[in-house]
Amino acid sequence: MAEPSSGSSRPTALLWVAQYHFDVTESFNRSFRAGDGPPLVKLRGFPPAGGEVRPADYREETDRRSSLAILVLIEAAFRVDYRYRCEKRLKDPLSRALRHKYKRRQERVNLEEELFGAWSEHESSARSFIGDLRGAFRFRHWLAHGCYWVPKLGRKYDFDYLYRLADGVFSALPLCGLEAS
Repeated sequence: MAEPSSGSSRPTALLWVAQYHFDVTESFNRSFRAGDGPPLVKLRGFPPAGGEVRPADYREETDRRSSLAILVLIEAAFRVDYRYRCEKRLKDPLSRALRHKYKRRQERVNLEEELFGAWSEHESSARSFIGDLRGAFRFRHWLAHGCYWVPKLGRKYDFDYLYRLADGVFSALPLCGLEAS
């Protein structure tokens, strides 16, 4: 299981997502070990016609939900940083580039192309993360838009990988305006 680093810019919310993920996973693991089955089996019309609910189904769903929550936190961190740098009129090259985008796009700036692009161009510590983040956000699009197609992602995205990615991003990048953990 992923362990948090001691980075000072990691939002406390990332730790809450991890705690929630571990608690829910342990809860249904205990339920299945005890032979009680999942609590929702008692609801009318459940399980779905033609199938039993398997522990793997719960694990996969929990993993997806927790993964989406982590990706939401990452997006929020970059958007908060963008606003902070623009509002505070910071003078570093990244902030200047973001202010230039703000003059044209304001809040409608594109995360993956414009924000990630500016970070990659102006912050050397971000370059190693940007490719991983772009791939992770293709996974996020698939999750957020219903998982109705077979994604071509190039790797497996799961809670552990995304937690480590988020922890690395929050520890290594000088994101501004975030609550410190």
